[in-house]
Amino acid sequence: MEDLHVGTPPSDYECWEQKIIHFHNFLDLPDTKGNDNNVDSPEFKCFGHTWLLNVYPGRFDRAEDVYITVFIHNMSEETVTVDYEIRILKADGNESEFVVWNDESTIPPKNGKGNDITSMSTLLESPSEYLDNGALKIKVKLRLSKGCYENRIRQYLPACDNMDVSGDEETADIAFDLKGEIMVAHKCIIKSRAKDFYVMCEGYNNESPMPITDVDKEIFDIMLASLYGGEVFPEEWKKHSEAILKAASKYGFDTLKSEAEVWCAKSLKFTVENVISKFMEADGNGHALVKAAAKKFIMENGKDVVASESFELLHESLPLMREVMAASFDNNKKRKREDEEEA
Repeated sequence: MEDLHVGTPPSDYECWEQKIIHFHNFLDLPDTKGNDNNVDSPEFKCFGHTWLLNVYPGRFDRAEDVYITVFIHNMSEETVTVDYEIRILKADGNESEFVVWNDESTIPPKNGKGNDITSMSTLLESPSEYLDNGALKIKVKLRLSKGCYENRIRQYLPACDNMDVSGDEETADIAFDLKGEIMVAHKCIIKSRAKDFYVMCEGYNNESPMPITDVDKEIFDIMLASLYGGEVFPEEWKKHSEAILKAASKYGFDTLKSEAEVWCAKSLKFTVENVISKFMEADGNGHALVKAAAKKFIMENGKDVVASESFELLHESLPLMREVMAASFDNNKKRKREDEEEA
């Protein structure tokens, strides 16, 4: 059964896809007796690739014990780099401590990665805790690794089938020139999901690429992938949230802009020297969450901020100066009231 989501996931929601696989009558499998045989799950899809969970119920004979070993197999025709987690679930559906995981694991076609997950004797100590009516349940979680940029758009194209596009570059009808590096996309996707950017693309095509001179390739790749349903990985948000917000705001990627603003508001590193410029920039660009975070820092570090050279920048904007002074006055009243209540 597929997971269903109601509402918008939080901005730090990690882009994992998962499957729960039930190995029924697990203890009755002949392979649990120490034979070097395996049991395969049905094939399943994640991120446009085909996978299979391979389990050796009794992989090796080790000092009168046998070990359960699990492998995630890439059944597709191309190499994929993923983060994976393979975990045994308890009978009640909660996660157990038995897990195999790896980050940025490059898995070639028709190959697998894995390891021992627990010994059979450990499982047999409390079979009712780990076997649900005789079935061993294993949860497989996968996500594209943060460094997996090549063909990233194509990973998400299956979600766009109703728009009559495919993964071949031959179907792309717009190109972008990022200082000599060419990236391509489909106007039908852009029109449906970034209307302002679509207007900017008018007059450009495969033969006449649109120049993008103020955005790095890595950032623009993230932007285009977002139009195709691609998630931005938490590691990317932490590293690039400010650059993504700036580019998404300029080029009209509204959904990505909203996500980027949330990340910037909670991850930007304010200092007494940069907070005023960040505050003014956020005000000018309409980034209310970033502006509020900057104002909060100013209120918490008022004396140091006022004493800094950067505070002179506020003289360029009388409305913002008044806003900061009003907020400071309100903050002082609140602190005084709290001190009186504590006394």
